[in-house]
Amino acid sequence: MAVVKLAPFAPDIASVDASVSSVATNVLPRADGYGPCLSPAPISLPLPADCRGAIEVNSPGFGFPVYFAGTGTKLYKFNLGTSGWDDVSKPGATYSVPPGDYWSFAVYGTRLVAVALGARPQAIDIDIGKAFADLGGTPPRARHCGVVGEFLVLAGLASDPNAVQWSDLGNIDSWPLGLANGHEGDIQLFPDGGAVTGFAGGEFGIVFQERTIRRMVFVPNSTEVFDFSILEENRGSVAPWSLTKVGPRVFFLDRDGFYVFTGGASSTIGAERVNRFFFDRVDPNAVASTVVIRDATGPRVLFAYRSKTASASDPTLLDQVLLYDWLLDRWTYIDLAVRFGLVAATPATSIDNIPGSLDDAGQKPLDDPSYAGGAPALGLVTLDNRLALLNGPALEAHVETPDAMLSRPNRAFVRGLRLDSDADDWRAQVGTRETTRQADVVRYRPETAPNFERFAPCRASGRYHRARIRIPAGTAWSYASGVEPDVTVEGSR
Repeated sequence: MAVVKLAPFAPDIASVDASVSSVATNVLPRADGYGPCLSPAPISLPLPADCRGAIEVNSPGFGFPVYFAGTGTKLYKFNLGTSGWDDVSKPGATYSVPPGDYWSFAVYGTRLVAVALGARPQAIDIDIGKAFADLGGTPPRARHCGVVGEFLVLAGLASDPNAVQWSDLGNIDSWPLGLANGHEGDIQLFPDGGAVTGFAGGEFGIVFQERTIRRMVFVPNSTEVFDFSILEENRGSVAPWSLTKVGPRVFFLDRDGFYVFTGGASSTIGAERVNRFFFDRVDPNAVASTVVIRDATGPRVLFAYRSKTASASDPTLLDQVLLYDWLLDRWTYIDLAVRFGLVAATPATSIDNIPGSLDDAGQKPLDDPSYAGGAPALGLVTLDNRLALLNGPALEAHVETPDAMLSRPNRAFVRGLRLDSDADDWRAQVGTRETTRQADVVRYRPETAPNFERFAPCRASGRYHRARIRIPAGTAWSYASGVEPDVTVEGSR
């Protein structure tokens, strides 16, 4: 019998004689099927309170990765020596991040800027700063920040949600309103399109509103400083932290699903694949809290969201994740609870944490590059508020084939199956049903393990068959591409 391929994940489509599957959990898309999704490996002690935003930046002076994180009331810096978090909040200050909101961060030269609606914009020197301080001048409180050329831009202002404001050219401590005396800082209010719900910086800015996407282009020596042109109407971001820029692409969540914006227009990436799956599961009161995480290790983004079944006593929990691979244009589902996510890198190694003695045979010299860290990683803040890298043992994987008539138009008898994979440990179940009616549920036979011939025995007679595969947590494997059923033809009744 020919191999039945493990199909792309598209739970919005009925999986009967289809080229898609309704189950692909804790796996990553591959061109030939699926690969393992690794578990979070903590590298820090817990934050003192629930994480409400985090960022990894490179130390300008020393070149190693530095982590900052925020809670609802404080800002912290990761301490490499203790693996704990040092309070680097403005002395005497207690911030107030609104429920459902997060800190937004931007790097400007050697300084890190942090903004939230419940705090004055804060700034710290990444290398030598001991504590955040109020950003100079009179910047407004804002939800988002970003850098366009030599300007710091604040978006989603507390004083006017339909506006963006930018600093003076090359001076983020100067916030004039108007171009008098050679200044170039100003504010732009948008009369239509709704509130500003996202911002992406770079050579030019992209302003996302509830119903409009605009481009923000610097025009030197003009009376307006920036030209704002509408790129797309009736399209925008419904979740302020569901937006991330990866090269020329900006991924975001709108009212009707997931999109990618590339230059002049946006394109759907979730329609008739995962949009209905998402909206059936997400807490309708927490859609705006959806957080996107860029995976620096591959062409992937992850959308973490709060489901309808999340505990009401834990309001900052994001308990489910959808993963999208834009190179393969494929989705999977990750059953993982997180607080936040970030582009990360392996941390530097403290001299106190080097195992053994420096005089031991085979010990690396202190100038070995591996001690400096910096290897790209996917970072998560876990349920217990620890910073973790997604490089631990593999999570337990679950994949299913679509329903198929293996001996059309007759019934078929399946004696078992083989998994086309390099996993040594896996389990299989075969399910059957007689019709495609919704009331005719799939009946699964008991789960079986493969024998020494890598054949999982199962006796299953039916008109439609599907295979359910489970690869236990911690199993070493790299691919799973299909199942090979052992089938004989039965009668038509």
